[in-house]
Amino acid sequence: MPSLGVLWSQYGPYHFARVAALQSRADSLEIHAIEIASRTHDYQWDRSGGTVNLITLFPGAVAESVSFWRVFLRTRRTFANLKLDVCFIPSYSPKQPLAALLAARSLGLRTVLMIDSHFGTSQSRIFGTWLKRRLVRMFDAALVGGTPQRVYVESLGLPRENIFIGYDVVDNDFFARRAGEVKARAAEMRRQYDLPQRYFLSLGRFLDKKNLNTLIRAYRKFLDGATGTQTHLVMVGSGETEAHLRLLCRELGLPVYDKANPILPVQGEDPAGRATGVHFYGFRQIEENAIFYALADAFILPSSSEEWGLVVNEAMSCGLPIVVSDRVGCAEDLLKLGHPPETERNPHWSPPLTDRIRQNGFVFDPESVESLAEELGILDADPMLRQSMGQASRLIIGSFSCEDFARNALLAAKTALTAG
Repeated sequence: MPSLGVLWSQYGPYHFARVAALQSRADSLEIHAIEIASRTHDYQWDRSGGTVNLITLFPGAVAESVSFWRVFLRTRRTFANLKLDVCFIPSYSPKQPLAALLAARSLGLRTVLMIDSHFGTSQSRIFGTWLKRRLVRMFDAALVGGTPQRVYVESLGLPRENIFIGYDVVDNDFFARRAGEVKARAAEMRRQYDLPQRYFLSLGRFLDKKNLNTLIRAYRKFLDGATGTQTHLVMVGSGETEAHLRLLCRELGLPVYDKANPILPVQGEDPAGRATGVHFYGFRQIEENAIFYALADAFILPSSSEEWGLVVNEAMSCGLPIVVSDRVGCAEDLLKLGHPPETERNPHWSPPLTDRIRQNGFVFDPESVESLAEELGILDADPMLRQSMGQASRLIIGSFSCEDFARNALLAAKTALTAG
């Protein structure tokens, strides 16, 4: 029986869901879930719901702190003990994936590259591109996020027929089911989490590349042009730019609502009576994130650089309209070209706006506060458009599921095993 290993720096809910789907389809394969360490600097996932047996190479360590040679030696010994035939490795850099790749090749294993980089995230110059080409040629196949990622990996020398789409997926069924449960208890959940009756949602890490300052400026501009609106901005997440974002809100005259601490049932003021503003909810686990998606009007990801954006998958699974920048790696595949039927009621939209609209949302220039503000205004004013786009999101995301990951991962493994 062929043996297959799936390696990530650290397993979280996304990884468990993908490997569980892979194991359910791999009748003739032995699947091993392997992580370098149980912690990373970037993610504080609750892993209590993991459903696959997990091999942790450095329990208790932070993945980024483990040296290249320790990773090389430990992965080599583990791969050999498991008698792997194929190993899936997340990228070729930084040091830990590279160490695992070299360990696998030293044993003669076939390797599959898992990657969501694209030309928009590549910062390599001539030498860097040359080095990437050399590393990519060490892989036998690849599993990538979508169309831009496939084009990028092909440009680095891997044959197109050896590249498969479907790497960046989430457990769609979980988010759809959880969103339905939340909506059935909408009034109760709004009270418990002190959520506004209407809001736009941003969810993810607070980093420079997320371009959240543009979102806040666009929200201010939207409020200035939308007399009487009661639509707030809810921001779920944490990170290095949070203090700057709060300060920006105050500079722009936006009320800031601090809700980063655990929320208890609210007994006082009615949220509907508050001035429209920005609500900071801090980092939340996936189980809670579905609550914020389920009750939102739309989801916004304004990144100036983004490999994929799994939060878009989550929001679409919950039936939300999506507004993303054209630098987000999933934009081409998850925001489908075409206009919702409701746009026929808006014949006076400007040509630039009609170029930005998609079946399930809008794509915009991340440097344009005006474009984003205009799109927020359109969504705020048109509930039928929001509903139509949300329905389209659910249909589109059905082609990016854990089952698709499993099917295409198996095709990649088969290709790797038969590669010349």
